[in-house]
Amino acid sequence: MEENKNETVVSKQENVEVNNNHYIEAIKEMKENTVDKEAYLKLEAENKQLLDAYINGKELDEKEKSKEPEVDIKALRESIFSEDCTNLDYITNSLKLREEILKKGGKDIFLPNGKNIKPTKEDLESVERVVECLNYCVEEADGNDEIFTLELQKHLVDPILPKSNNKKNLFN
Repeated sequence: MEENKNETVVSKQENVEVNNNHYIEAIKEMKENTVDKEAYLKLEAENKQLLDAYINGKELDEKEKSKEPEVDIKALRESIFSEDCTNLDYITNSLKLREEILKKGGKDIFLPNGKNIKPTKEDLESVERVVECLNYCVEEADGNDEIFTLELQKHLVDPILPKSNNKKNLFN
């Protein structure tokens, strides 16, 4: 009689383990397939606002249209000149800094600048080619600094320096 009770208990424990695993898997699946309630409510409110604006024929304010966070130009500059800045970080932050300055109506930081210097059409075209190349390298790197450096080196051309006509050895 005791043997039957032990068998029953063992079989119940096995069922409990199976059920616990099933519940754990179900919870994991729910977490993967559900959205945070706050994020959902925020999205729902934005959609309602867009629908109301569409129905009433209104346009949303510019601030409401673009909810992009304000970029801190000073922080970008500091990150560019920090000691532990990688090549990828430097270029990424430089491109962001340029973009933010241009959005605010400032001068392009990639163009030549000085008292008696006025950028030419060729300068503008050159800067656009450089920016396109750098953006391409950043995209290809996908966050890896070594890949970024290799991609950049593919696009850079080292100038060939002319040989010196001076026959003298400078060290004699």
